[in-house]
Amino acid sequence: MLVSQRMTRAPVAVSPVQSLADALRLTREHRIRHLPVVHQGELVGIVSDRDIRLAMPSPLTEPDPGRADFLQSTPIAGIMSRNVITVGPSDAVEDAAKLMQRHHIGSLPVVDAHGALLGILTETDVLHAFVELLGPAGASSRLEIVLPDRAGQLARAMRIIGEERGVNVCSLMVPPGGPADRRVAIVHVGTIDPREVIAALEGAGFQVGWPSLERDLRAGGLA
Repeated sequence: MLVSQRMTRAPVAVSPVQSLADALRLTREHRIRHLPVVHQGELVGIVSDRDIRLAMPSPLTEPDPGRADFLQSTPIAGIMSRNVITVGPSDAVEDAAKLMQRHHIGSLPVVDAHGALLGILTETDVLHAFVELLGPAGASSRLEIVLPDRAGQLARAMRIIGEERGVNVCSLMVPPGGPADRRVAIVHVGTIDPREVIAALEGAGFQVGWPSLERDLRAGGLA
């Protein structure tokens, strides 16, 4: 899944000369947390609602009229982050998620090769994307299948499910990590009763958990 498929296009943006009062009003009106800052069509920064709150004088030291004056008189350029981490529309969503995690940020402006703003990808957009990938719509069952870490084992398991049992594979993921000699595939199959699929896989030598290996191990269902 690409960033272009999940990003918000034509996001609400501000210019560096607008005031913090403008930025605060826009975040509240549109219920958003991040505002890209654009000058002459090019992304030059980003400001968040948290940036604004941290910049404001404390109510313990400044009465409300003074805080309002500060918001009106302070330009966004004074507090915005200038070294903006961005992604392109053709980048993968999972790579964008890694950037967010690595840099502890909640959004990524999406720009073209010339730095023009095309959209914004937020952590909520990424979450929705992963929900779609990992939890397909419609009736399905989640299986965990232990695969010997050898070429052709995943294809063999998929052939049993699809060709031998005639059941659709709705989604498939093989996370990294785990023991060096095996991998675990997380598979959603298009049936609410996967017992025949499980029996066929186990008959072929695969270890299968429904919905997880851990639960079946606790129940004593797996050796």
